[in-house]
Amino acid sequence: MQVELGAEWSLMLYTDGLIEGRVGNGRERLGQDGMVEMIRRQLAAGLRGEDLLRSAVNEVRDLNGGELTDDVAVVLLDRLP
Repeated sequence: MQVELGAEWSLMLYTDGLIEGRVGNGRERLGQDGMVEMIRRQLAAGLRGEDLLRSAVNEVRDLNGGELTDDVAVVLLDRLP
């Protein structure tokens, strides 16, 4: 499938270790919806590039209450006009 992305776009790829982190002390996980909400909030705050990645991983760790138990890899591709 071919998708026209336009002049400005971002593509974030990540492993499941990032979204499977817990949210607090319960059994709830961040999940895909939680990840999208968090990234949208960080983008609205003006974070981009490496700052966005670093902030996202740090926030997921904080929500988890410490280090994540699964592997985490995140890649961000950006195209700015």
